[in-house]
Amino acid sequence: MVQMILSDTAEASYAVRLRFHKRGSLAFIAHLDLVRTLTKAIARAKIPVRYSEGFNPHPRLSFSSAMSIGLESECELLDIRLTKTVDPERLMQAFNESLTEELRATEAYLPATKFTDIAYSSYEIRIFTEGASVALAESCERALSGPVVVFKRSKSGDKDTDISEGIRSASVIYEDGALVVKAVLKADNAGFINPEYLVTHLKAACGILAGDPLAERYTVLRTGLFFEDMTPFR
Repeated sequence: MVQMILSDTAEASYAVRLRFHKRGSLAFIAHLDLVRTLTKAIARAKIPVRYSEGFNPHPRLSFSSAMSIGLESECELLDIRLTKTVDPERLMQAFNESLTEELRATEAYLPATKFTDIAYSSYEIRIFTEGASVALAESCERALSGPVVVFKRSKSGDKDTDISEGIRSASVIYEDGALVVKAVLKADNAGFINPEYLVTHLKAACGILAGDPLAERYTVLRTGLFFEDMTPFR
């Protein structure tokens, strides 16, 4: 049993922030199932989590943002409110003992920022499609530099929307038989851009992923979170 507790008292706002990755088959776990999995890991590790009050108390956990099913991430963030002060590194060690290599915390610290300060996310999209080449990569990059119009669902209704203003940067290269898109997209509550919109646009604009569905595929990996000035979010 990892000894993590430093003091038996902590202010109600006291929390530890964990950065963790979600890879491989764990990309297909839904957000609610992820919450249940991490809640069980916290219980097994005997982390002194703070619970809400009322008839149905639940652990005080906060996540930076929910990823769509099928997307991998190197930088998921979780804040755990605690009843006792702890050594963050030892808490992370205990937390990881109940998890796998595909779902594992990589950093633990006391947070000084709010998740609402997140302005951008960076992604790497690998597209395995027939005809992938340097020329097709250049064509895709041009398509992402102009108006990027996708069918988008919103509270005001479903309609074609130009998401260009939410794309801070986007580049495409040909590498190891795949088109590799590296993009930085808006990630705040008001202007969040789903990275799969870029794939949707390239399907329409460049004809990618139009061949054998058993042979073609794409992957999406979130690689970073950033403040408005593009410094890494912590």
